[in-house]
Amino acid sequence: MLKPLKVILLLLSFSFGITQEVVYKGEWDNYSRWTTFEGSWQIVKSEEKQEIIFGDDFEAKKAPDLKIFFSKASLDDITSKNALKAGEPVFVAKLASYKGKATYTIPSSIDITKYKTVIVHCEEYSKLWGGSPLK
Repeated sequence: MLKPLKVILLLLSFSFGITQEVVYKGEWDNYSRWTTFEGSWQIVKSEEKQEIIFGDDFEAKKAPDLKIFFSKASLDDITSKNALKAGEPVFVAKLASYKGKATYTIPSSIDITKYKTVIVHCEEYSKLWGGSPLK
């Protein structure tokens, strides 16, 4: 049985022609014991755009140049030294928030089905903060 709020949201989405689908979701794996990087994420796709949404439980240690990338390499094969080389990484967005929910639009030129992993990397200091398999 659908809850009243879900019914209202479902009706609104039909009324405005908005349909969204969660295509991937997961939990962040902290790459280094020296940094904080945890929480959930999901990728939502609609007719108009695709977004990666960091959950309310997201928390990361601050760094000057954290960026989100997709990679064709598996998470086990990515290190700080090769994060921007292994698996033909593609830039998604600069991290705007270190805590709580945040939404980032994925460029329309990126076909997320071709990638295995989402990572967050400090480009200035070549340090991998964390990542997660796309599943």
